[in-house]
Amino acid sequence: MEETAASEPNTPTAPETKGTPKKRFYRKPTFIISIVALILIVVTGVGIYFWQQGIVAGLKDEKSLLDEKVASQSAQIAKVEKGNKDFQTKINFLEKSLKEATASAQFEFGDLTIASVSGKHFVYEDEGGPVNFVLVDVSMKNDTEQTLFLSTLGFKLKDANNKSYPQASTGTYKLPSGKVLIFDQQMAAGETVSGSVVFSAPKTVNLFTLIYENQERTITVK
Repeated sequence: MEETAASEPNTPTAPETKGTPKKRFYRKPTFIISIVALILIVVTGVGIYFWQQGIVAGLKDEKSLLDEKVASQSAQIAKVEKGNKDFQTKINFLEKSLKEATASAQFEFGDLTIASVSGKHFVYEDEGGPVNFVLVDVSMKNDTEQTLFLSTLGFKLKDANNKSYPQASTGTYKLPSGKVLIFDQQMAAGETVSGSVVFSAPKTVNLFTLIYENQERTITVK
């Protein structure tokens, strides 16, 4: 009996499909997201770097400005301190000079004697009209043994009713010919000084009292 070879049935092989694209890795969503995230990280890092650099530069500029201000203020303080030192030096010098002058000079007000006095009215023709004055000629003598000081501010003029009349301001009148104003000066022991003092007073008053410190002399003025 012939053996009949059993043959297995052939399984049909599916034919290869041509033209079907293969899936590529770079098209996967996770890859795209990773790329975008990487770009964002890089951009953010660069931005933060430049932002920090800008802050650092700004801080350096502010520090430079502060350094300049501190230097300027330090210079001003040094200048003020030097000025104060110079000023104090001047004060010390003046105080020393004043003490030396006070110690060496023996000027005293008062104690001068009115040696002689006379007076008369005179009229000065001003642009605004005539102005009445009393011209007092006076001689002052130092009867002491020390140097004294004559001050024209010490002269006062009053009438019989005790009314005071001020000294006329220099420049508001012109002295009569031959008259010279008495002026502030030091007087040596035994010295006599003469001159004129002018007061603003009316022509209707004829009796006056000239006062100098503790000295008084009556004057009849014509």
